[in-house]
Amino acid sequence: MENENSKEEIDECILDSFRYNEGRRFHNTIDAKYFFPNDIEESDRLQEEHYLFQHAWKGNFSSPVQSTLNQPGATVLDVGCGPGSWVIDMAHTFSSAIFIGLDISPMFPSDQEKPNNASFLQSNLLDGLPFPDDTFNFIHQSGIATALEESQWKDEVISELIRVTKPGGWIEFMEIDGSDGIELLSPNYCNLFNSAYNFFIKQNININICPVIKSILKDNKQIKNIKHEVCAIRIGQWGGRLGELMTVNIMSVYLAFKPSLSQFMGVTHEEFDKILRLARLEINSNKFFWKLSRICAQKK
Repeated sequence: MENENSKEEIDECILDSFRYNEGRRFHNTIDAKYFFPNDIEESDRLQEEHYLFQHAWKGNFSSPVQSTLNQPGATVLDVGCGPGSWVIDMAHTFSSAIFIGLDISPMFPSDQEKPNNASFLQSNLLDGLPFPDDTFNFIHQSGIATALEESQWKDEVISELIRVTKPGGWIEFMEIDGSDGIELLSPNYCNLFNSAYNFFIKQNININICPVIKSILKDNKQIKNIKHEVCAIRIGQWGGRLGELMTVNIMSVYLAFKPSLSQFMGVTHEEFDKILRLARLEINSNKFFWKLSRICAQKK
């Protein structure tokens, strides 16, 4: 009879699945470019962010799929689902539909915390989606621009999402919209933003991916009815309670990114924290926006 794995071997295997830096837990997939944590703190931030975006957009989606989602057996995939906040929220709202969340990091809720019509799968999108052609009525994807090279959007990601979408089904992308650039009179916030932008450029990652997504969709002969909506969220005190909460969330993003970004900027962690504090003061003394885009497209 084969010996069972010892507790030490199991613990070592678990540790190998992650790496740790500055007390934060990160995924340990070598060929994946994702620089943010996947620990409980990040899960809480993403969950809060989901509700902030939901409030700003006044809903969870822009695609015309309301009637479809009310039909028994409608199938929905959320790519890059994180802790599964969007999936759980939608599964409660549309109890007749079937929801699947997919993410490279196992941040999913337990079986006791999710509705019966929701499930989660750990998988790397770049390995291909583990579903047959024409599986889903609706595919939702948000917040993965910082994890994908621009060439991967063009050569792999969008074509794979189209492949598993049913004819007549919809695909929706939501990402930060930086098409107008930033015009800020705040040296510290500009320093953070521009440093992050240049960091990702060095990784062949274009965080201003929305124009690229639209262009790829327009050139694809399987796609029709492309729709684009922009949501401008006031951040800082002039945005009221939502603006203040968004500021906290944005600062948390930079704080989570500190191990990689501070090294790229050539500053110590203490210097980085000072820049972050000054950036927050600059946000509250100016009238800034954070812009988001939703791009929807229907498969022929």
